[in-house]
Amino acid sequence: MDFLDEVKSWIIQIAYISILAIIFELLIPSSSMKKYVKIVIGLTIMIAIINPVLGFIKSGININNALEKEYNYNNVDISGMTKQAEIERNKLIVDEYKKRLNDQIKERILSMVSASDVEVESSIIDNLNDKSFGLVKEINITIFNDKNETSNGSGNISIEVSKANEKTSKIDNIKNDLSKFYNVPLKNITIEER
Repeated sequence: MDFLDEVKSWIIQIAYISILAIIFELLIPSSSMKKYVKIVIGLTIMIAIINPVLGFIKSGININNALEKEYNYNNVDISGMTKQAEIERNKLIVDEYKKRLNDQIKERILSMVSASDVEVESSIIDNLNDKSFGLVKEINITIFNDKNETSNGSGNISIEVSKANEKTSKIDNIKNDLSKFYNVPLKNITIEER
């Protein structure tokens, strides 16, 4: 039986005895017997109060075991919370690393080409316990060109061909630069222009 259950039954027992004592007092008329009834009722309540304490002393319940159980429950709970916090922390580290890496790649590309915006999505080794954590496996880039760089509808084919060759050259330069800087194979770098 749990300690709290024992205390609960003890309190209920005292309440029942008190209610019975009140009923006996009401049933006994005022007489010389009334003071003897009060003594018996008082002794009964006193025994009901002392009996669990005597049982506690007699059974020799080890308080150290109860405290040790409580400590172990708390220790397991704290250990679980620590593991969960470590998992969350590692996830935040990886997310922040990827965000900064993508921002760095974006700035590097914007310094090489004139574009209205660049979106970068990179894939890295995200296991913090791995020796090669943070190694870039793949880079996917979307370059959004300025409106004034798109064709102006003049119909001049030679200019469009030279622009296409220029764009291919810029894309190759970007791929080569990123491949050398981040040690990523060229086949793992994709660039899309919009």
